[in-house]
Amino acid sequence: MENFPIALNAVMPLLLYMLIGQGLLRARLLDGTTYQNLNNAIFRFFLPINLLMNVYEADVRSTFRVDVLLFAVGLTLSIFFLFALFIPRIEKDNAKRGVMLQGTFRSNFVLFGLPIATSLLSESQLGMTSILIAVIVPLNNVLSVVALSIFSDHKIQPGRILLDILKNPMFIGTIIGILISLSGLKFPLFLDDTLSGIKGLVTPLALIVMGGTFRFDALNNARIQLAMTVFFKLVLIPIIGLTLAVLYGLTRENLVPMMTMLGGPTAVSSYTMAQQMGGDPDLASQIVVFTTIFSMFSLVVFITVLKSLFLI
Repeated sequence: MENFPIALNAVMPLLLYMLIGQGLLRARLLDGTTYQNLNNAIFRFFLPINLLMNVYEADVRSTFRVDVLLFAVGLTLSIFFLFALFIPRIEKDNAKRGVMLQGTFRSNFVLFGLPIATSLLSESQLGMTSILIAVIVPLNNVLSVVALSIFSDHKIQPGRILLDILKNPMFIGTIIGILISLSGLKFPLFLDDTLSGIKGLVTPLALIVMGGTFRFDALNNARIQLAMTVFFKLVLIPIIGLTLAVLYGLTRENLVPMMTMLGGPTAVSSYTMAQQMGGDPDLASQIVVFTTIFSMFSLVVFITVLKSLFLI
């Protein structure tokens, strides 16, 4: 049980930050518009700098593994296609089908992957996490568009999707970080200190904003669909995926990001996308809220077990 406090310390700060965000909203110290503007700034400016610095400070040549990247992509695609075939067999409503499918594979990899990796790994081991985020997050965005499009009247536009990936600030930040790291260039001390300061600010700010954007509406009539999606996302998928990852030989800096990619809660942006593309927005909102709440417990369990097995 000596690993349980380590797991708790890795996850509980995330919950406290989100509770602070919700508390500031309820106390009317910050409103929905402020949170929306902050969220935009985090996505476009703060998170890209965080990813850039993680890659810049890591030894990319020694930490980057193509096979781990391909394994993560293959796992994500496998989850998508398997559940794209399975969910229509258990749900008849197209608006709910796309939302359930999106809820199974689209993790909040950025906001949960980085802080948990930072807590469990050394600074020099964070490079692979940032690289995986730069690839998996855009891939999830593409698959979310596909998931919601195949169960609606929206048409898939490959050219627009590719352009959105190339313009994604997090993708750009990571690529810049990789290029600087490979070139051997070093930032001047004043710039390094400034960017490192911003990097330290990102996780608390992003999680506080995430907490402030949660909508705790009454449960709609999709409780069974909600329960199934939460089970798939937080229990079934991570157990199977992590078992495959361990059998493949992944440990430490390669297994930790895989854990949050597979077992993290559904991304907040999945609600907005469902709303815009004809999905069931109420179900999407509840999937985000409940996977986030219950992931606080499931991630503690996964970290404790993997620590006990000396895998992370």
